[in-house]
Amino acid sequence: MDKRFEWSEAKQLSLFQIFLAFAIPSAIAFTGFRFVLPAVHAAGAPSIVAWPVIASVMLLGFTVAPLWLMHREAKELEISLKERMCLRPLNRKQWLVASAILIVGLIVADATGSLNGIWMGITGLSVPDYFPFFLNPAVDPMAMAPEALTPGFQLKGAYWLIGLMIVTLLLNILVEEIYFRAWLLPKMMTLGTVAWAVNGVAFALYHTFQLWLLPQLIPLSLFMAFVVYYTRSIWPALVFHLAVNSLSVGAIVYLIVS
Repeated sequence: MDKRFEWSEAKQLSLFQIFLAFAIPSAIAFTGFRFVLPAVHAAGAPSIVAWPVIASVMLLGFTVAPLWLMHREAKELEISLKERMCLRPLNRKQWLVASAILIVGLIVADATGSLNGIWMGITGLSVPDYFPFFLNPAVDPMAMAPEALTPGFQLKGAYWLIGLMIVTLLLNILVEEIYFRAWLLPKMMTLGTVAWAVNGVAFALYHTFQLWLLPQLIPLSLFMAFVVYYTRSIWPALVFHLAVNSLSVGAIVYLIVS
């Protein structure tokens, strides 16, 4: 049997290092989505294509980096890479409890999502026109004509876009679960029992490039961080994340093939 990964044995980060661990990827993402994306879009690239390409380039780096860091740490702790990646198998009871918590989290996030419009009105935040339609909570893709969703781009029949969106989806899940939860959360144990809460709130705030979703992001991020903290495994969060994000890709696939 593999030696267990005890989170307290991992090299812990200082408060400043924890701040940087969230701030650096946030700054990179903000630069990519708020400066590079509009420039590329203004040059003629449709947002439905430009966004996943730019996202994938940024996400790839934050997928490789934590894997390398955890590989090194696994050797130092004399544990398997699987253990360090928090890919610990769960029993049936743990799966049931984790699933119940995440379902409640999804219900709460769906309820608070109704506050997005109020939040946007108070803060003056808005969805930039160079962002793709699936990042705008006010847009119902099933209720609009495809040409209105992607002006200047023929969505129907663009089968290659399905592959691009799947790659972006998978990289997004890997970064959020492997970097922010599997690598970072165990290194925040100096914060004690509130480590998961700090991780959840900080992860929501990491999304500086789309803060109009904050009322929805905070509860969902908290529930997911708690499940990883409680089970010491990212498996429930991975499966849940894949299921939720697949809905967006599913809508795009439907519009492409219908």
